[in-house]
Amino acid sequence: MIRGLYSAAAGMDVLQARVESVSNNLANASTPGYKREDITIRSFPEMLLIRQGGIQRKPAGTPEAIGTASNGVLLSELFIDHTQGDLRETGDPADVAIKGPAFFAVSAPGPESPDRVCYTRNGAFKIDQEGYLVTAGGYRVLGEDGEIRIEDFQLNDPARLSISPDGSVRIDGMEAGRLMLVEFDDVNSLQKVGEGLFEDPQGTGRPAVSSSVCQGYLEAPNVNVVDEMVSLITATRAYEANQRIIQSQDELLAKAVNQVGSLR
Repeated sequence: MIRGLYSAAAGMDVLQARVESVSNNLANASTPGYKREDITIRSFPEMLLIRQGGIQRKPAGTPEAIGTASNGVLLSELFIDHTQGDLRETGDPADVAIKGPAFFAVSAPGPESPDRVCYTRNGAFKIDQEGYLVTAGGYRVLGEDGEIRIEDFQLNDPARLSISPDGSVRIDGMEAGRLMLVEFDDVNSLQKVGEGLFEDPQGTGRPAVSSSVCQGYLEAPNVNVVDEMVSLITATRAYEANQRIIQSQDELLAKAVNQVGSLR
C-alpha cells in the first residue's frame, strides 16, 4: 500500500508539470515566434525485491530474489518544439519574420552578464525613443556591426523603412545595418530564459546560411490550441485519478491500523 502511495504521488508530480507546460503554451498562443514546450517522462528506476527467511524459514544469509518493482514515473526533461510556425502578414514595416531555422540576436544584459546575447524568433520590433530597433520586451536588436539604430524615423511613414530578405535595414535607401541572423546545429542545446528569449550556453551559434527574412510579416506560434486543450483535459483527469488512488490507499491504511491490527 505504501508503494501505491509513492506511485500515485510520482504520477501527480509529472502531471502537474504537464499541466504547467500546456498552460504556458495556451497563454502564448498569440505570441509571435513562440515555440511550444512539452515534457518527456521515464519510468522510476526498478528496485529488486528480496525475501529474507519467509515461510520456508531459510537460514539467515540466504536471501531469495522475488522480482523487481517500479514506483511509477519521473519527469525526464522539458523540451522545446522548434518547428517553424506560419507566416502572417501584418503590414507593419517594423515586423520581421524569419524563413528558415535562424534566430534574431538581441542584447539582453543581466546583473551578472552585462554583455549577454540572447536569441529570439519574435520579430515584432519597434523603434524606441533613442532610435534603436528593439524587441517587444525592450531588448536592442543586434546587427552584424552592433546594435541597429535608426535616427529620425516615424513608423507612420512605412515607405522610408525597408528590410531586405538578407536582413539589410535601410532608411530612405541608406543602410542602417544588417540584422544578425544566427543558426545552430542543434537547437535543442538552447536554454529558454523567458520573454521568448533563448541562451546559447555552448556557444554553437554561427552566421545563418539558409535563412532569410520577410518584412511586414510575423511568425505565428506553433501551438495548436485544440490539441493543447485536449492535453490539458487529459492531464487534469489523470491527476484527479491519482488523487483518488491516494485517498483509497489512505483509507486502506487506516483500516489496517485501526481494524486489522487492533487487538481484541
